[in-house]
Amino acid sequence: MKAEFLNNEIWILTFGGGFQRANVYKEKKVTTEVRKEFRQALRDQIEKLVEEQYHKTVTEEKHLENIHSLVIFSRNTKFGVAPIEINFGVAQKLLNLYLKYSWCVGKIKTVPVHFPVDRLIQGKLNEEAKDSGIPKIELKAWTQFENEEDYQKVIEFAETVRAKNYPDKSLAEMELEIFTRR
Repeated sequence: MKAEFLNNEIWILTFGGGFQRANVYKEKKVTTEVRKEFRQALRDQIEKLVEEQYHKTVTEEKHLENIHSLVIFSRNTKFGVAPIEINFGVAQKLLNLYLKYSWCVGKIKTVPVHFPVDRLIQGKLNEEAKDSGIPKIELKAWTQFENEEDYQKVIEFAETVRAKNYPDKSLAEMELEIFTRR
């Protein structure tokens, strides 16, 4: 019962963070019932991925495939009369937030391969880069990531910052430390 409660709270935070500013339902006449169905279907997809794959180390390539699978799922599944599509930015935010929260509360033991990419962490990474003499990255709204290219630019930039400033930490551990200090 406690684990179920905690998981539900994680999902409230995950959907809050993943859908904020994303306008997922914009220009769609979507009832509250259909929104619930959509969120539950995404939740089921993500929980299935995590259960099947993330209790051991997942490669970056597989992680990117999993993010893509959420985009494809949203495009190919009707909710109400039509699909409710999410882009790569929203999909990565949902999966990465759920992994981060699950890891932090001990639900999964393996450190996530990436972290939730958003404008806040991009700004924090730029601050870290400036302090270390690393050229800054151009900020881009995560809600505008249509494919993995912009996401990967942030991840590669974060890897550069990590290697210089946090060599003994993973990307997820570095992000957690940077995010906690905000």
